[in-house]
Amino acid sequence: MRRLALNAAVLFCASLLFAGSAQAAEGRAVGVDPDALVRFSGTDRILAVGADISLGEQVVTGPSGQVQIVFSDQTRLVVGPGSALVIEAYLFNGQTADKFAINALAGSFRFISGHSPKSAYSITTPTASIAVRGTKFDFNVSRPRTDLMLYEGAVRLCSTSGQCQELISRCDLGTVDASVSQLINHRDPLHPQLSGAFRYARFQTPLLGEFRVSGAGKCTEPRQEQGVPETLTTPGGGDPSTPTTTTTTTTRVTPGKN
Repeated sequence: MRRLALNAAVLFCASLLFAGSAQAAEGRAVGVDPDALVRFSGTDRILAVGADISLGEQVVTGPSGQVQIVFSDQTRLVVGPGSALVIEAYLFNGQTADKFAINALAGSFRFISGHSPKSAYSITTPTASIAVRGTKFDFNVSRPRTDLMLYEGAVRLCSTSGQCQELISRCDLGTVDASVSQLINHRDPLHPQLSGAFRYARFQTPLLGEFRVSGAGKCTEPRQEQGVPETLTTPGGGDPSTPTTTTTTTTRVTPGKN
C-alpha cells in the first residue's frame, strides 16, 4: 500500500510539472534595445538578450526601446518603441502551441506566426480582436483604434462590436475602432497616408534577419497600375500636386463575429 501511495504521489507530481511546463510562455528575447523591461506582480526586471519571457508577464518598452521575441513554436514577435503587451496564454505541447493569446495594450508590433495551427493564435487590443490565419503582419494600437497591414497569409480583424473584415491580399490594410472596421486595399487613395504609420514597413534595419519581411516597404508606396508609365507613379516624378491615377475606394464593412 505504501508503495502504491508513493507511486501515485510521484505520478501526481510529474503531472504537475508537465502542466507547468505546458503553460510556460517559453519565449526568449533574441534582440533587445535599451529601455525595455518585463513587469509581473508589481515587480520590474530589465530585459536583456537571452532573457526568458513567461506567461502573464507584461513587456514594456520606452521611447527608444524594442524587443524581438522568438517562442518555442518559432512564432516571432516584435514589440516596438513605446509599446506594451501581455502574454495571456501559451500552451505548448512539445512541438506546437495549442493556445497562444496576446493582449496588445498600446504601441507598434510585428507578428510572424510559427508552426502552430492557425486556430491556436488570438490577439486582442482595446478596440479589436485579430484572428491569425498563418501570416505576417504589422499592427499599431492606440487608444481610439487599431490599424493592421498584411504582408502574407490572411487575418480576420473585428471591432469589439462585431464588425469584421477579412484581409487576404498583400498590403491590405484594416482599421478598427470600437464600433466599425474598414478594409483599405493597396489601390485606395487612403492607403499611402495610413501605411506610412507602420514603422517596420518603412525601416526594417533595426530588426534581425528572421524578423524582416521581404518587400514590406512596397506596401507603403503607391501601387503602379498596368499600362501606366513609370514616371507617373514614381515619387518625385512630375508635379507632386497633380493626381497621377484615378482610384476607387473599396472600403467594406461586414457584420459578423469572429
